[in-house]
Amino acid sequence: MEGIPFDQLLARIRAEAEDPLDRLERAVALRETLARQADQVMDHFVGQARAAGLSWTSIGDRMGVSKQAARQRFADRVEQVLMTQLRPRLRSCLAQAEREARDDGSAEVGTQHLLAGLLAEGVAAAVLDRTGVTADAVRQSSHRLYGSSQPAGDAVPPMSDDAIRAIDAATHQAVLGCPDESPWSEELVGTEHLLAVLALDPGSRARRVLNDLGTDIAAIKKELDCHVTFNPRRRRGRGRKDRSPAVCSFCGRPRTAARRLVAGPGVFICGACIGIAAEALASSAPGAADR
Repeated sequence: MEGIPFDQLLARIRAEAEDPLDRLERAVALRETLARQADQVMDHFVGQARAAGLSWTSIGDRMGVSKQAARQRFADRVEQVLMTQLRPRLRSCLAQAEREARDDGSAEVGTQHLLAGLLAEGVAAAVLDRTGVTADAVRQSSHRLYGSSQPAGDAVPPMSDDAIRAIDAATHQAVLGCPDESPWSEELVGTEHLLAVLALDPGSRARRVLNDLGTDIAAIKKELDCHVTFNPRRRRGRGRKDRSPAVCSFCGRPRTAARRLVAGPGVFICGACIGIAAEALASSAPGAADR
């Protein structure tokens, strides 16, 4: 990839100033502008890679740095980029989740707070309402499962790692369902995508709350079917076995020459999902230092 021609940069500065020191000052400002724009481009495409389900290990390998270095350099900035992809109603729900955690006196915003926040408005609120889930019931179940409410704090607590991963996964879910291959400038992540992630993750606190309330998870999935693209399944031809799976069973991305699938008992997984799983296991191991 070629940069801006050197002669054009010189001509631009010469047209803006005549004094040598003024030209030097403009050259310094131009360098800072180009460096800032280059950082924005990197943030943009690292964010796309994360939304596509790629692990920090894969991103670091492509950049020639370690997983830890890639995460340390980009994680906070990419989180900000991801937040710009959220639809206004989802942002309102996340703000409500922060208030739920603050009122609980919680040190972090957990996925149970995200679930309560989703009842504020949007598709998720309508789906949860139709399945009999209320904000008060979520709060009571959360206190029953994870302890009673503490005195409300003044500061807004940060998102927990689980909550951040859920929002990241919701972005991935939205990208899967977007027909445009480059939707990054759009607000495409809605409350329905986050509800799908929370409800279908059996290990999340939000899912445990739903189970505690006796919620029919299948009913939630059915309600979301017209709003969210779940993992597509390939139809099998009559009289023959499907020995060549078209998609990963976990993320739904298609098999290509560059993206091979590993077969398991009735499932298939791509390299990107293997990397995510390995990263999640490493981060949850005792003594994990990079979380």
